[in-house]
Amino acid sequence: MKTTLIKNIILGLAAMTFITTANAEDSNKENKTKDMQVKVLVVGLDNVGSNYFPAPMITEETGIPQDSIGDTYNRIITNNIIQANKDKKYTFVSSENLPDVNTLVTEVKVNGENEDTYADLSNVNKEEFSKILNEADADYVLFLNKHYLKWQDTPLRTLFHFVSYSLYDRNQHEVTKGNNYFTCMNLEKGAKLSKASRKSSSKIASEVIKSINKD
Repeated sequence: MKTTLIKNIILGLAAMTFITTANAEDSNKENKTKDMQVKVLVVGLDNVGSNYFPAPMITEETGIPQDSIGDTYNRIITNNIIQANKDKKYTFVSSENLPDVNTLVTEVKVNGENEDTYADLSNVNKEEFSKILNEADADYVLFLNKHYLKWQDTPLRTLFHFVSYSLYDRNQHEVTKGNNYFTCMNLEKGAKLSKASRKSSSKIASEVIKSINKD
């Protein structure tokens, strides 16, 4: 009986050691995963254009005030990008509550036309840029350059909502740029616009992640 008791004690101690070691390894893995996480700050530039719809018509059809059209579109796309991302290594965050982001927005130039536009940071102060990234604890900035509403009469009456974007790293080097679009039959209010743009926003998030992985 003594031999059996000693064996049971030894087995119990061995089991406890194994569990403690396993928990420590899991904790280390979790910490390493956190250390490897990449954060992308999403900054929307107040830039909306169209080949057909002037701002008053957009306001009339959607109920969005003229001075809030860009902000509303940016907020919808930003939220969709954040929610669409399923890669735990990456986190997309909004710049909405950063106090100095408006200064950055005014310094960014947007080059190109219509749906093909890209952000130019040549006039952006490097110290201010770094400060904003530090405040957000971010590694990259994803600029939503422009929302371009392209109306098509034929062959089907369709509204193409293009979102062009540029991705920059901490050193203000461009990593990638591009655009994606979704379609509607008409100008839509916020809730319907959010639903219509989910797949497009998810594709933007995926392209950004792919580009960072190659960087």
